[in-house]
Amino acid sequence: MITRKIILTVTLMLFFLVVQSQSTQNIKGRIIDNESEQPLAFASVIILNTNPPLGTISDENGVFRFEEVAVGRISLKVSYVGYEDAVVAGVLLSSGKELDLNIALKESFASLQEVEVKATERKDEALNQMATVSARSISVEETKRFAGGMDDPSRLASTFAGVTPSTVDNNEIVIRGNAAKGILWRLEGMEVPAPNHLAGMFSGGGINTMFSNNMLATSDFFTGAFPAEYGNAISGVFDMRFRNGNADKREYAFQVGTQGVDFSLEGPFKKGGRASYLVNYRYSTIGLLQGLMPQITGLPTYQDLSLKLNFPTKNAGVFSLWSINGTGRIKSDMETDTSKWETTMDSYQYDISYRLTSSGLSHRYFLNKKAYLFSSLSYSATDYSNKNDYYNLNMQEIPVTNQNEINTKASLSSYLNVKFNSRHTNRTGFVVSRLSYNLDIANNTDVGENPMADYFVNSKGNAMSIQLYSQSKYYLLENLNINAGLHMVYFNSNNEFIPEPRLGINWQILPRHSLSFAYGKHSRIEPLRIYQTEVPTETGYALLNQDLNVTKAHHFVWSYDMKLGANTHFTIEPYYQILYDVPVTPDSSFSMINYTSETFFTDELDNSGTGANMGIDFTLEQFINNGFYYMVTASLYESKFKGGDGIERNTRYNQNFVFNVLAGKEWQTKKNHTFGINGKFTVLGGKRQSPVDMEKSLENQFVIYDETRLYEDQLPTSYYIDLSLNYTINRPKCAHSFIIQAKNILMQEENLGHAYNYKTKTVEPYGLEIIYPYVSYKILF
Repeated sequence: MITRKIILTVTLMLFFLVVQSQSTQNIKGRIIDNESEQPLAFASVIILNTNPPLGTISDENGVFRFEEVAVGRISLKVSYVGYEDAVVAGVLLSSGKELDLNIALKESFASLQEVEVKATERKDEALNQMATVSARSISVEETKRFAGGMDDPSRLASTFAGVTPSTVDNNEIVIRGNAAKGILWRLEGMEVPAPNHLAGMFSGGGINTMFSNNMLATSDFFTGAFPAEYGNAISGVFDMRFRNGNADKREYAFQVGTQGVDFSLEGPFKKGGRASYLVNYRYSTIGLLQGLMPQITGLPTYQDLSLKLNFPTKNAGVFSLWSINGTGRIKSDMETDTSKWETTMDSYQYDISYRLTSSGLSHRYFLNKKAYLFSSLSYSATDYSNKNDYYNLNMQEIPVTNQNEINTKASLSSYLNVKFNSRHTNRTGFVVSRLSYNLDIANNTDVGENPMADYFVNSKGNAMSIQLYSQSKYYLLENLNINAGLHMVYFNSNNEFIPEPRLGINWQILPRHSLSFAYGKHSRIEPLRIYQTEVPTETGYALLNQDLNVTKAHHFVWSYDMKLGANTHFTIEPYYQILYDVPVTPDSSFSMINYTSETFFTDELDNSGTGANMGIDFTLEQFINNGFYYMVTASLYESKFKGGDGIERNTRYNQNFVFNVLAGKEWQTKKNHTFGINGKFTVLGGKRQSPVDMEKSLENQFVIYDETRLYEDQLPTSYYIDLSLNYTINRPKCAHSFIIQAKNILMQEENLGHAYNYKTKTVEPYGLEIIYPYVSYKILF
């Protein structure tokens, strides 16, 4: 009897421990119409591959919820009368955070009696329904999982076809031969300055994105021929979205690693209410350590704060307040003992900082079941400071630049989205912006031969831009649709009015095959100081480039997509881009196409410059299925330009080709634990650079390039391997994640140009060979 009691007691204890160890989490979400964004009441939601099957029905607000679902990869199927079924596959559910999904369904084109509804599953499809080609979504989970992603959407995008990564140590990307400065960044529907730490140094790229991926919802990325609502973009578009905080319970996340410490909190303002908050703060780890150890040359420090407050109301719509704020600095003090100098790179001393703030208030109001109005008011400001000096062997200080620049932008935006029927949806809106700048610079126009600053500007000004657009998506047939629109821009600094037509056609020729074509005219306003900087003259001051026009481009993109299986597809996209009205210096090789971080112009610019980008992109992708995924991308391209001298040359971004293989495997090691290994292999065409003028360089003991032979030289092909290991432990009410990533395992040298060697008295290539580590621990609870 005693033995039986002991056995029974032990059995009950073991059962209790097993139950406790079986981590579960809640799944909730909302079912909406993909065009009108209206909630779909009483939709059927089923979790696939469960025994017994789990299912539920959405309520009158389109909301559904599952309680205590076993953690791991899950797939859901959603069905609704008159709509095509949708499958959301391979979503990761962890025990530390509720899974909140927003699932959009497409209304069936034909009548209910005629249509055979089939489940659709395409994880890369852009959220913006007006997109035709060169667009895909970016998920937060991908930024964590993909090797080399480092929780950064810019680095993740460098894997996609048509995108060339700039360097190992920053997130600057080149899209189809276009500089990062031509990328439009939108957050919550509003344009923001490039949200990267120390963006002023890298032509729009930076050390890291200024908001943590803890803040992000699934977002869109475009590489060409953008829909009509996107203006002021000539290269690409990041259309980023913040998620709403959990309105049902408070949740927290803490992360520490080589990139920094990261803490976020979210939850309802009051229990039972619908309003929520989401706040994230991050501080670079290096910044924490620098006070405890000797100064390390050139290491960046940064911190940022992001938030989103969401206030749904009963009858007045939804109000949201969002904000991103960041500051970064990189400082280097040179060695004062000149005998220890090896190259001219040792003789620079600099202090560079960049601060950004951007906030917005938005309102979404549903006028009826077919239409809603979205309005937003935003303000952004950047403050860039760069103090850079060069010293010769006599310790003579030679100023390079002393730049202080503040730019601000206030914008009002609104659009009306109307779904007339299952065939036709239209979106019409406007954006009004007031821009201003304040520039104070003292620069050296020829550091190699000039010992003093010789160019001084203290200027400020403001301007206004107005953007109007209207776009429609219309289904001519069930398998044939057109996206057509018009974007118009007025810029009052030069009184220029720019009409920009957009057109996209998609034809599903067979159930698994589709053909698409898109055209768009696009333009990009340069930094305001380029147009309004005042320069000294004999009679006072005059505007240097008051009548300069805005750079423009025609984008042509063709696309063929073939679905190879339930989780696999293959895409080919040839493209051709014609750039014109590009600002250049007359009788010179200079063009704004190649503009990076130059801070001044001593000569007037004109619009005689042109450019052309042509190429073809390939993508073969399998979405994660049974723990395995891969993506193979390849891009072949040419990028040419003509400067003020009319000579055609390679642009600085014409690397000719890029090839990526990305793959990963995930195992469920125990009932609650997940282990993943992910890798990325990249082959990158050599960077372009100008030949060194050896005679002048040796004479001045300073590297001077031959600008008459701009970008004639090309470096050898580069090879990169990135690797990441992920391990997640799911415990009841919390999850622990460990990530180890290494970029550039092959230690491919990163070329930084040339340097004069004081020891050998020669000019030699200068570069860095470094494995860039990323290690982090994260807890969700």
